[in-house]
Amino acid sequence: MDSSYQKHYASISDDELLHIAGDRRDLREDAVFALDAEMTMRGLTHEDARAKKRDQLRLEIKDVRAHSPKRKKSKYFVAQINLGAFILSLIGPVLLVFLFQGHHLVPEEWSFSIFVIYMGAILACLAVQPWVRRTLSFWLSLAISCVPQFMVSHWLSVYHLAHSRGDVKGSAFLSILAGYILGGALFVLLQKLKLGQGTKDAQ
Repeated sequence: MDSSYQKHYASISDDELLHIAGDRRDLREDAVFALDAEMTMRGLTHEDARAKKRDQLRLEIKDVRAHSPKRKKSKYFVAQINLGAFILSLIGPVLLVFLFQGHHLVPEEWSFSIFVIYMGAILACLAVQPWVRRTLSFWLSLAISCVPQFMVSHWLSVYHLAHSRGDVKGSAFLSILAGYILGGALFVLLQKLKLGQGTKDAQ
């Protein structure tokens, strides 16, 4: 047995000894003998070494998580929709339904389309960052997105009449999605054109 290992292990603390024992596979045979002898003298077990290694791994993982960069917020969208504002905004559709059905101000086949447009606009306003709502590009894109929403929802309500609550939700989702695809593409295009114009002006 190499006496240098014995002297080294005898000079270190219990924590250091357990740390080395946790990685005993990397040690030479004579070092393992010296390590086991020293642990026996101190009343330490291999289970203590494994527990020490688990604790060390937990600390390392915690340290990595603490120093890892936090997820950046989206440039365009908020982290989550304001549920309070969304619930309050639902009062509008309820009033619209009573108004349309009670006074017949608009054709019945248009009621669903107007409801879809309203919900699409509310969701878009709640989902984007405040600076987006302050741009003309957003409102222009939102207004244009109403066209495919109206067309798709009107076509579905007339030619593919919903017979269940699930059908109604599906029709509304498809209609809003069609508007968002067009409106989102238009907004990105307008932002790129605005950015390109600003670069030219700076030059």
